[in-house]
Amino acid sequence: MTTESALKARLRETWRRAWDEGEVEALDDLVADDYERTTNGSERVLSAAEFKAEIVDTRRAFPDLTTTVTAVVEDGGTVAVFWTSTGTHRAELQGVPATRRSVTIHGSNLCHLDDEGRVRRELVTWDPSQLLDALGIQTVRHD
Repeated sequence: MTTESALKARLRETWRRAWDEGEVEALDDLVADDYERTTNGSERVLSAAEFKAEIVDTRRAFPDLTTTVTAVVEDGGTVAVFWTSTGTHRAELQGVPATRRSVTIHGSNLCHLDDEGRVRRELVTWDPSQLLDALGIQTVRHD
């Protein structure tokens, strides 16, 4: 049995503190000063401060949010994180009123590290329509 690398352990702990407990300042030790976050399907690039605000907004809407990091794959200066999040929609989020529905979503993040082992760029892959479907929101699909 191998032990988890210090980077993987730090990432898991930071993720837990930020997403599950709302301690977004925990990200300060994980992300670089010039951090950029992009979500698939979006051209919007978030800074660390904007990412923290997104977590706060998400946790406000899903106060019982828990995120399980199911796998972390490390390859040199790149780390892939696979995750599952569950929570109950108890307050408005991005114009969607509370539905009181419990949801489970899955995704992955591809993190590019700087020379100090901090996340500089992050590409998040998940299907937002999965969340909307779980909330009972009808979406129009263009196939």
